[in-house]
Amino acid sequence: MFYKIEKDKALVQILIYLFLVLLFFMENTIIDGKYNIHSKIDTMIPFIPIFVLPYFSWFIFIAVTFIIFLNRSREAFINTFKSINLDMIIAIIIYIIFPNYQSLRPSIYAEDLFSQLVKFLQIGDSSSSVCPSLHVAISISLYLGIKHSVCFKDNSLVKFFTLMLTILICISTVFIKQHSIVDVLAGISLSLVVHIFVYRIYYNYKLSKDNSDKESYLQTK
Repeated sequence: MFYKIEKDKALVQILIYLFLVLLFFMENTIIDGKYNIHSKIDTMIPFIPIFVLPYFSWFIFIAVTFIIFLNRSREAFINTFKSINLDMIIAIIIYIIFPNYQSLRPSIYAEDLFSQLVKFLQIGDSSSSVCPSLHVAISISLYLGIKHSVCFKDNSLVKFFTLMLTILICISTVFIKQHSIVDVLAGISLSLVVHIFVYRIYYNYKLSKDNSDKESYLQTK
């Protein structure tokens, strides 16, 4: 069964995440891109529709991690989704102050299943607000959350599988022309900066504060 999350920090992270998802869709709909994100490398990357499968697996990746951590490790859940929420907050701020878009999408789609899935995806998803890529940033935050969690401390197979899945998701964004390579690199940078803040700076600060509060409490006894 799920943890009872009433008055829990996990609930706060869930509510923040849901709010940010809604905010992203609003921003993505309202704000038009102004700056075209493009690299010469993008023209060298082929359009490979089958990569729409790992791209869509991103949603399953989030859901499965959500369920496992909520059941097995409240700390891992909070740290991972705190990272994801920070990824989204920073990305949305960038989208607002630096409205960007990409023009890499194909103009004609083949009739095969995977090409039509890409067409369906891109009809419903604006080409604006692409840099940094949240698909990339959140995937890496999920992987790092799994890597550092007590749930999979001694499970190298799960860590390896999620690493491969993360890599596939990241490269899928350029192979189906959802993102420029620039977006991917920006997404990687964003997730690593957030990871250092959450797992190193904030965690050490919290640990130091908790120890200080504990010492103060013992001194008053």
